[in-house]
Amino acid sequence: MRPLSSKTRLLEIVVWLGQTLRQGEIRLHTDGTENVKLQIESNKINLDFLQGNLLKDMLDLGAEMEEESILKRLKTLKDLAEKLKEKGLTMTISHKEHTVLTLGKEAHPKTSQVITRTNAIEVNNLVGLVKLVK
Repeated sequence: MRPLSSKTRLLEIVVWLGQTLRQGEIRLHTDGTENVKLQIESNKINLDFLQGNLLKDMLDLGAEMEEESILKRLKTLKDLAEKLKEKGLTMTISHKEHTVLTLGKEAHPKTSQVITRTNAIEVNNLVGLVKLVK
């Protein structure tokens, strides 16, 4: 049996959280600094990165590539976004409580659909997204 890739495991964890948990909040701290806040409420997941470098690291891990393009990193979210939409779930990715991406059911993309080739990813704040993944 072949082990699952990091991207597949991350996808399964996020979908499982959205389907299993109805309400709750998790805060992750490192060395006394709050880094990530995860809030779940009825089919909605908000992942708030309080320290910007963590999202970049996750996207790099999920992409399993060395390319520096923000557009390439954004494309790595496509599978997750489509799986969330298929399951009727929405995930927002925020930076310091400002939404930068919406993935899944409630995403209403405009120009980002041309880049990501999916209607399951909405870029809410391009400047904020660039700050997070740069």
